[in-house]
Amino acid sequence: MPPGAGAGSEADFGLATGGSSGDVERRYQRLAIATGMQFAVVARQVHGTRILEADSWSGSGSRVIGEADGFVTSARGVLLAVTAADCVPVFIADVGGRCIALLHAGWRGAAGGILEVGLSVLADRFGVEPEDVTIYLGPSICGACYEVGVEVLRAFGRDAAGPAGLDLRAELERKAVESGVPAERVVRSRWCTRCGPVRLHSHRAQGGKAGRMAAFLGLLPGSQVAPGPRPAG
Repeated sequence: MPPGAGAGSEADFGLATGGSSGDVERRYQRLAIATGMQFAVVARQVHGTRILEADSWSGSGSRVIGEADGFVTSARGVLLAVTAADCVPVFIADVGGRCIALLHAGWRGAAGGILEVGLSVLADRFGVEPEDVTIYLGPSICGACYEVGVEVLRAFGRDAAGPAGLDLRAELERKAVESGVPAERVVRSRWCTRCGPVRLHSHRAQGGKAGRMAAFLGLLPGSQVAPGPRPAG
């Protein structure tokens, strides 16, 4: 991220931080084109566990779909996108190429079970079980940089007398393996949004001046066309 590329810059994909809705929409449109996809979908994130199913429809560009913290799809040409500035982007892909999921996991979402919900939706909707997927936990704040209070630590079952570091990616990896995902198929990024090795948007480091980076995932386009997005699960 170049100097000055904070909130409102061309490198900011946040719906609330990126500037005018038209400017942000154009960034997602360019992202869809650059990745060879038909259009991008993004939601207003609320640090919850609601996940939407994104289906194909004719047309191009980008769509903002309600309030949610993740998507699943089996449709080709649909670019799923979530945003983060310390939270963990969670990429889930069926090894057989049938479907994908992309989740936004802050501490509330992670403690509330958004990863488990995503895996459950894939199983219920597409018949893809946890042992069928691979997971990548993207760049986010590291445990050394993320000091949290007792109430947050207790949400993850940790007995603490005072503030301590929390490694969200490690917690999500544990949850994935406990849910049945093979340990060798869970990969964690080593990049921290706060301490590097590259400069990324970080709420802890930049506060209100932080923008949002986009994490994105899609299945390469094909001929499948179906109705638009609807709630999943």
